[in-house]
Parts: sequence; C-alpha cells; structure tokens
Amino acid sequence: MSSTLTAGASVRELAAIVDEDETILLVVRPAPWFIVTTSARALPAAGAAGAVLAVASLDPSIPWDITGAALAFTAIMVARAIWQCADWFSRVYVLTDRRIAVRRGVLPEVSECPLAEVAGVGQPQRWIERVGKTGSLAVLCGPSRRTRRAWRLKQTKSGEGALPTGVNQNASSLTARKSAQKHRVRVATELEWSVIRAPDVVRHTILQAVTRYR
Repeated sequence: MSSTLTAGASVRELAAIVDEDETILLVVRPAPWFIVTTSARALPAAGAAGAVLAVASLDPSIPWDITGAALAFTAIMVARAIWQCADWFSRVYVLTDRRIAVRRGVLPEVSECPLAEVAGVGQPQRWIERVGKTGSLAVLCGPSRRTRRAWRLKQTKSGEGALPTGVNQNASSLTARKSAQKHRVRVATELEWSVIRAPDVVRHTILQAVTRYR
C-alpha cells in the first residue's frame, strides 16, 4: 500500500480499506460540522415528541409537566449527537488508483466502487453545510458498488475481501447480463463524501483520478 496523500488516518485504518498494492491518492475526513448537520436531522422527531408530551402535560392526570417534555426533547437530541460523534470519529473517505471507498458507521462498514464504474461526481446544495463552510460530494456509479464490514478484509485475501481486479468468466458474464438489463447508474448514497472542507478541490481530484485510472 503506497500513498501519495494521506491526512488524518493511520496506516492501520487504511489497511482495512485498501489492498497493499493500491496507491492511495487522497484521504479525507469529514469536518466536525458533520456532527451538527447530521444531528439536526433528529430535530423534527425530537420536536414532535416534545410537542406531544407538552400537550399531554395539560391533562392533570398525566404524571409529567412541561419540564418533562423539554427533558425528552433534550434527551433525544443528546443521544443523536453522541451517535453522530461516534460516526464522525469512524468515518473516512478514500480515493485510490482503483476505487472510491467510504468507511462509515458506529459499527464500521466500507462501501466501495471501482473507478471504472464512476459516471460522475455531483455537489448537493445544502444550506446547513454552507453555514459551516463545508460541502458534500455525491458519487454517480454503476452496479459494481458494494458494502462490507470494515474488519473482514484482514481475515480474507484480496481475491475475497477486496474489490477483485480480475473475476472468473461466470461472474463476468453474470455482471454483463445484469448491466445489460439495468443499463443505468445511480447516485450511491452510501458513497457520499459528506460535510468535507474544500469540496470543489476534492471533486476535481476525484474526476482527475477517474479520467486517468479508469
């Protein structure tokens, strides 16, 4: 595993994502603002729960008051923030000379797509990300993307645990038939590079790699 640019990730972490003979072109971690943007998604649910409890507290027979409703709202938001902190700590985005990969989740899993399958990289416009001077990248890719548990790679060889560089004829023909049937690409939400700094620069780097190595 050789590296031309790695930032904020240890060799041990990257070994669970890429193969030894891959060249790492770029490693990016989400900005801390990721915790704010993702925690904010719980606001509607927390607000609804707090409102229901607040209305219910008007009934004298209900054993809580408006303070209990406020505490319930706070508990939901705090729990969400703690969960997203763990996700932020685990999350890393990797670009190599073979693939785009994203490790994410409290119980880490890796989603990956070969560069040959990447059809484009978009930039979703989200106001809450712009407030934090960040942005996200949406990857448009073909059917060869997949997701696996992050810790399984070390237990298997590259032919089993990583994206194969060569596959047998049966697998190739099956993939070809599926591609012919679907003949479409889609935005892979599991491969989104969420809430990163300098998204324009990162997008340019990814597109250059796709052009060069696909």
